[in-house]
Amino acid sequence: MRTLVLILAVAVLAGCSVMPRGVLKAVDRDITLDQVQANPDRYLGSNVLWGGIILGAENLEDVTEIEVLETKLGFDERPANGTSRGRFIIRARGFLDTNIYSKDKRITVAGTVRAVERRRIGRMEYPYPVLEPIEVRISDPVEDRYVYQDPFLYGPFYPYGPYGPFSPFNPYYPFGPRRPYNPYPFFP
Repeated sequence: MRTLVLILAVAVLAGCSVMPRGVLKAVDRDITLDQVQANPDRYLGSNVLWGGIILGAENLEDVTEIEVLETKLGFDERPANGTSRGRFIIRARGFLDTNIYSKDKRITVAGTVRAVERRRIGRMEYPYPVLEPIEVRISDPVEDRYVYQDPFLYGPFYPYGPYGPFSPFNPYYPFGPRRPYNPYPFFP
């Protein structure tokens, strides 16, 4: 029985990924943004999987550059809320529509580290790792929303469950709210 549960859990979690399996096998998940910034020569040509929030996108002559604020990835390879280690640039060949890759959308990229460029943020020079994308996925905010439904209220035993209309635990059963007797009904 335990093995059946384990197999089902692995099958469900394997189907939750945003990226294709072949791409996930080709990347090294242990390489972080700050490691590449600290030692760029060591990681040139490495395949990484990073994600974050798009800060801006710009179409240049033959490439599209997307600036991303890196955040940690969740179990499904979607960017999660949390702290950031810095920024990086995705430099894709050809045209990418900047309305699709617009500001504040969440993005996950599997790509190859091609360079570390120094650019200015305000008055400070900042080292931006530049990725050439292998696979890019946008996480739509609608996908990130999760609607919670109380399992006791709308469970398989709804009308007779703990909070159903015929339950003695329902505060409105059978004729209204159960409250202790109040001799002054207008003063709670």
